Amino acid sequence: MKKKKVLPFLISGGLVLLLAGTAAGYLLIQNREEEVVYREDVVQYGELTVGLQETGSVEVGTTEQTFELDMSAYTESGDSSFSWEQGAGIFQGMTAGNSSSSSSRSLIVEEVLVTEGQEVSEGDPLYRISQDSIDKLREELTSDVADAQVTLEQTQTQLAMSQLEAQQKYETDTAYGDALAQAEYDNTIKQLEEAVTDIEEQIADANEELLELNEQLTEYQTDLATEQEILERAEYVLETTDMITDAYGWITAENAREDAADVIETLEEEIETATESIEETTAEIESLTDSLTGAQKDLEQGLIDAQAQLSLRTLDYSNASERYAVSVGMAEFEAQAAQEDYDDAVAKLNEFDAVLGEQTVNSDYNGVIAEISLAAGDVVDTGTALVVLSDYDEVTVTVSLAESDLENVSEGDEVNVSIDAYPDDTFSGTVGEIGDAAYDSSTGTTYADVTIKLSGDTAKLYDGMTAEITFITKETKDVTYVSNRAVYRENGKSYVRMRDENGNVISVEVVTGFSDGSYVEIVEGLSEGDTVLIESGVSDS
Repeated sequence: MKKKKVLPFLISGGLVLLLAGTAAGYLLIQNREEEVVYREDVVQYGELTVGLQETGSVEVGTTEQTFELDMSAYTESGDSSFSWEQGAGIFQGMTAGNSSSSSSRSLIVEEVLVTEGQEVSEGDPLYRISQDSIDKLREELTSDVADAQVTLEQTQTQLAMSQLEAQQKYETDTAYGDALAQAEYDNTIKQLEEAVTDIEEQIADANEELLELNEQLTEYQTDLATEQEILERAEYVLETTDMITDAYGWITAENAREDAADVIETLEEEIETATESIEETTAEIESLTDSLTGAQKDLEQGLIDAQAQLSLRTLDYSNASERYAVSVGMAEFEAQAAQEDYDDAVAKLNEFDAVLGEQTVNSDYNGVIAEISLAAGDVVDTGTALVVLSDYDEVTVTVSLAESDLENVSEGDEVNVSIDAYPDDTFSGTVGEIGDAAYDSSTGTTYADVTIKLSGDTAKLYDGMTAEITFITKETKDVTYVSNRAVYRENGKSYVRMRDENGNVISVEVVTGFSDGSYVEIVEGLSEGDTVLIESGVSDS
């Protein structure tokens, strides 16, 4: 009996609880619907572009700022002097070297002025630098300017000297010209030929004299033989003649003998003199012959040397302008290098004052501090990393596309971008890079990663946010379309929210077609001009 009473009671209680729960659920649903806020959107008709949709994650790029101020020590570019060899005109004497070696220069961090996560703008201070290190480095940069100025003045003086020397050489080369150079050649050859001719004439005279001497010697020898016969006959007569009986014959013979003896003595002296003269003339001819050989060799070599000198003079004349330009050009190059060194030293000093005038190192970018690289007391050199910032100019989304879809995508293509976290905001993007194709053995698909660079209000985005990318193809159609946000799906069907004639929110089934990522084609269920509702939030009530 007790069990029978309990059961109806339990059933009655269950019904009460069920009715109470249903009522409470209905009230909650009613309350929720009252809190939903809608915005209206109008169904449109027009051109809609076919698109390929893929989903990816937002990646916010980073930028590392380094200390790029040039604090290097002044180094002289070079030093050149100019001279020209006489005659050959060979440029020589160029030397180059450094005035000083580069020394290490740095600054010291006094205070860090930012924190990680802090948003900064271009020009905001990042670090305060020690005044002592600033003063020391500025003194060195000022000294660099003075050294560069001294070198500049020296090279300008050298330039003036080189111009004067080159002008003198130019005038010498052009003064010779073709006519003077040829005259110099002709005169040199003429002197050498005259030297040969003179010796040849001397040899001819000596040979002629030798011939005469030989003829005289022959004549003297003939006369000597005649006189010797006369002497012998006279002596024979004297020997065979009686001086008493034939006094006249004997005296005549004696006189003949004496005369013959005197003539013989004279002839012998003449023969001796002639012989000596012949020997001397013969030796002279031999010497002149040797001299002639030397003069002929001098003429041969002189022809070669004179021709070389003529060619050189002609070359100097024809290249005078070019040689002048080279000489002066080198000096001008050195002066220009010195001027650039001086300008560079001045620019370094001016940039140093401009950058550290407030004793701070400032941000070069807009962004959020992701990493601080230095602490108080650290050394700052040229190239030292300062901070890492989130770079909202480099916000990207990378998606993978199948090989069959890549034919519709090219670098530089514009794409539509939808960010789930900001459904009411408009973003766009550009295809920046298409990676190499890769094969996925698990799916049997060849694909490639495509990176899209986003534009719009990217500063509100964070790493990992979901983004829907629509790659726009070339096909377009005139269709009825509505915002993607107006369509929702339940049980495999598509619906939009609208208001009935009483203002109540109702669901209307629609048939959708293709989408460009922002808008979707309505094949059935809506007409152009219809008003649909997009759930955009919850009221404060």
